[in-house]
Amino acid sequence: MYTPWIIAFLEGFSTLAVEVIAIRLAVPVVGSSITLTGVMLGIVLLALSAGYWRGGVLSARWDRAQTRSGLARNLLLAAVLYGAVAFPFEASLLERLLDAGLGLPMAIGLTATLLLLLPIYLASQTVPMLAELTNIDGHAGKASGKVLFYSTLGSVAGGIVTPVWLFPSIGVSRSGYLVCAILAGAAIVMGLAHAKVLIAGAAVLALGMIFLPRSAGFAFDSAYQSIRIVEAPVENGRIERAFLMGGGRASAIYADNGATSVPYVLEAERALAEVKPETVLVIGAAGFTLPRDIAGSVKQVDAVDIDPSVRWIAEEHFLKQPLPSNVRFLPLSARYAVRKLRSDGHHYGFTMVDAYFGKGLPEELATAEFFRNVRLVSQRTLINVILDRTMESAFARNLLATFREAFGAVWVKDAKPGDSDLTNILVTSWPAAGSTPWNGTGAVYRDQKNTADRDHVALIWSPQ
Repeated sequence: MYTPWIIAFLEGFSTLAVEVIAIRLAVPVVGSSITLTGVMLGIVLLALSAGYWRGGVLSARWDRAQTRSGLARNLLLAAVLYGAVAFPFEASLLERLLDAGLGLPMAIGLTATLLLLLPIYLASQTVPMLAELTNIDGHAGKASGKVLFYSTLGSVAGGIVTPVWLFPSIGVSRSGYLVCAILAGAAIVMGLAHAKVLIAGAAVLALGMIFLPRSAGFAFDSAYQSIRIVEAPVENGRIERAFLMGGGRASAIYADNGATSVPYVLEAERALAEVKPETVLVIGAAGFTLPRDIAGSVKQVDAVDIDPSVRWIAEEHFLKQPLPSNVRFLPLSARYAVRKLRSDGHHYGFTMVDAYFGKGLPEELATAEFFRNVRLVSQRTLINVILDRTMESAFARNLLATFREAFGAVWVKDAKPGDSDLTNILVTSWPAAGSTPWNGTGAVYRDQKNTADRDHVALIWSPQ
């Protein structure tokens, strides 16, 4: 009889898939960071431990029929809670908690506790209950070990399949509902006796799938980020096509002629024209507007982005044309790419770091070690980052101090005068036209001690 092992596998799959989905849903709000992963993992393990304990207590008290019924009920309730509450409301609850002034770890922890603790607690009772049901020869250790083996195999599959195949093929939201369907199916297999509850739970899941919000324009969820392309009129009456990543605008062009419309990209192109480089490195490809625009005036453009999907999306749905032949795309992590380029003997006259997107921040790209590696391959370096215009926040002061430690000096330029308090600031390693030196003080972000994620959240979510 393979049913118990299939159920154990599906429970393990769902638990790891839920963790991956929960982290992925939070990334557009707080960015990808060790804090997010660590806190989410901690809450998941807390729920698992409580569920294992409670499931063992109940299964020891119940007969086999009660255990099967309770197990099935728990799986269905977990599916309903995930599909009707946890997944739909995670991002909005996290935003509200941050707006209320909670710190990053507390906001993530409270969100995970309120939305994920109960369903994971219910689903995790499957392991001890199955061990009790399969312990027919009096060897409890053998039964527990076998159940945990299949559950862990399921966890391995859930941790790999969800980000690598499910997100790109069906999207994050539908991946969540697929997990719910898996749990509901496992509940049915275990023989849920309460038909009304089963029907109600299936109805909730079905309605969730039917009424999932559809995005206008192109939408794609990769393992790294949510990418959206939308068109809308702007103040001058023209239609703008925007490339959205992680909840924020990464680039935009005018739909009628494809011309770049984002001020910070245009300012970066002016800064590049001062330098007149032969080779250019762009870290954070986004919509490839800068590489496309400058390809005709330089010998080579190397564009680095960890997400391999951004190129075909940009060519087919954003720029709607192939990139010039002298634009080379390197689908690599920025840290690794810079080190590899240096070891291969590459050196660039101009480098732009444009990897700080939306409300997220790759904290590993805000350290002195990263900036030093960039300096070793670049004659002139510019980064685009969203800061408070006064540059008095902890994140602004610390990031600028970190950049200065690596490059020796730092200049800043407001890329969009008259914008809101949080705006695109161009940070340069040389006195580019229109820039001013920054002589403030701040703590340096280092790989071994980095609070960039918390400082960035405090900047983005503090009352303006």
